[in-house]
Order: sequence, then C-alpha cells, then structure tokens
Amino acid sequence: METLGTSRLIESEQNLNSKVALSTKFAVSIALLVLSFLAAPRSARAAGDENRLSVFADCHCTDPVGLDFCTDFKTKVKDSDGYRLVERPDALGIGVHFWCLDLWNGLPGIDKTLTGTMSAVSVAFTIYAPDQLPGEVYEDSSVFRVGKDAADEMSGRILVAVGQLATANKSAFDKIRNPPKAATPAPAPTATPLVIQ
Repeated sequence: METLGTSRLIESEQNLNSKVALSTKFAVSIALLVLSFLAAPRSARAAGDENRLSVFADCHCTDPVGLDFCTDFKTKVKDSDGYRLVERPDALGIGVHFWCLDLWNGLPGIDKTLTGTMSAVSVAFTIYAPDQLPGEVYEDSSVFRVGKDAADEMSGRILVAVGQLATANKSAFDKIRNPPKAATPAPAPTATPLVIQ
C-alpha cells in the first residue's frame, strides 16, 4: 500500500515537474516571440529606409505650444513605418512647413495667464524631388489653433494629412522614382551611294 502511495506521489511530482518545465518553455517561447515582434520594426526600418517616404519638417515656432506641437510631429514621423524624418529636402518627399505664434501674447486686454496656452499654426505642404523638380512644389496649406493639451492629437492629424498627400501623389512619386525610359531612336536608313558615270 505504501509503495502504491509513494508511486502516486512520485508520479504526481513528475507530472508537476513536467508541467512546470512545459510552462517555463512556453513562457520563454512567448517572450522570444514578443521580443522578435518588438525588434522587427526597428531592423526593418533601418534595412528598408530607402523605401520610406522622406518628410522634411520645417518648424518656425517660438511659443511653447507651437514648439511642443512641432516636436510631437517630428517624433511621430521618426516613429512611423512609412516615413523618415530628414533635415533637408533630399531625394523625394513631402515638405511640412510650420509657422506658429502664441495666440494670446501681446493682445491688449488679454490676461497674461492665457499666454502660452494656445498657438496659431500655419502649415504649408510641398512635394520635392531635387533632381526632377525645380524646387518644392506647393500642395496645400491650412491655419488652425492648437491648445497646449491638444498638441499630440493635432500632430497626429497632420501626419494623417501627410499620408493623404502621399496617396494623392502616388503616381507622380512612382514616375519620379522610376522615370519612363526614353525610346531608342531607330537607326537612320543608310543611303545607297549613287554612282555617276
């Protein structure tokens, strides 16, 4: 009887050990899978950087809300899978030009506590391809207000607008990336010399 109880106890302990080992292997597998997903976008971005559309973010913002807004936008571009932030218009891309002004600063009769709480932002979108276009080509523009608590949301909306412009200009970008090859001229017919006698 005692051997049967001991045998069951050993069997139970072995089952527990195998379950722990199995759950540990499973947990390690899940952890490795999660790490590979987290690591993949960075390596994919680094390897395929040339496939990402360049975005030149040109910020002329001196007020605190405008600075936060522009910084948020640049961070969103850097973290995106489809775009790469560039310091100057390079091969092909979209220019996003911001001008910001504190909405309340310097207005007569406005309480100074409102200063630094809202920015008036002007944005102009351009496309550029220095080797194929004569400069930046105007696409669209807008003026809007950004409150200090809405900088993150509004910068996300501007990134969505960049995506809409990229989609609208896809065929132009494709032609700039892969220009049609010029047809090779047919060889000139050779003339038969005329012999005069």
